[in-house]
Amino acid sequence: MFEIKQKNDLKYLKLSILEDYGFQVIFSTRIGGYSFFPYESLNLGFHTADKNKLVKKNREKFYESLNLSPDNIIFAEQIHSNNIKLVDSNDKKSGVYNYDSSLKNIDGLISTDNSIILGGLFADCVPIYIMDKSQGYFALIHAGWKGTFNNILKETINYFKFELESTAKDLIIVMGPSIAGNNYEVSFDLIEKFKNNFEYNSKYYTKSNNSYWLDLKRLNKAIALDNGIKYENLYISKLCTYDRKNLFYSYRRDSGTTGRMVAFLTSSR
Repeated sequence: MFEIKQKNDLKYLKLSILEDYGFQVIFSTRIGGYSFFPYESLNLGFHTADKNKLVKKNREKFYESLNLSPDNIIFAEQIHSNNIKLVDSNDKKSGVYNYDSSLKNIDGLISTDNSIILGGLFADCVPIYIMDKSQGYFALIHAGWKGTFNNILKETINYFKFELESTAKDLIIVMGPSIAGNNYEVSFDLIEKFKNNFEYNSKYYTKSNNSYWLDLKRLNKAIALDNGIKYENLYISKLCTYDRKNLFYSYRRDSGTTGRMVAFLTSSR
């Protein structure tokens, strides 16, 4: 689904099949930057313990390599909430060269302005790209277990439907690389919380002996379908951030001391 692209020594992922609709769906790897262990090498997260000057160099290299204008990029703070925001030109440059300027208390960004580039940072949580193929509107949300539990995807779909007058059949949803269910062990208490919140027949968790594993992509897929998204408009990456250490950072695998990949979504509509 995602294709690995390379610009000089920098590698990133791109979903080219959506370019016909005018959308550019991008996800970075850890390859091609300046950071040192344990952040080697393309760490794009200022909210890590990496040196800010190296993260800044990494970002500048990524922006330039992919011809992305930093003046048009917007990042959210990402606090594991279900808070979303319709952004505009006044929000441009938020979080571009430091974490403190990110949009506060927000985990989902929505845009109707095709000059805007939506950005998010990830290292196991699910990057969810949402696109209205009819109107050209687009959104990028950060869905970890807390955001998923609090229905950030449903909140965003409803915003498209009720505030932007999108129809569910026109919405395309992409889920990028994240931790796979077989690597995401969680507590019995957390599974019980999810079971009380969601009544899907879809098996979004597994149990073996006294251990439980939560599949965030499978659950978000069920949420999407339950809210009117057509099956053929769902694109779900099988790439696992935990398994693919050569390509990705993983918060769970690396015990919290790790870098961040970036997701970008743009529209030319």
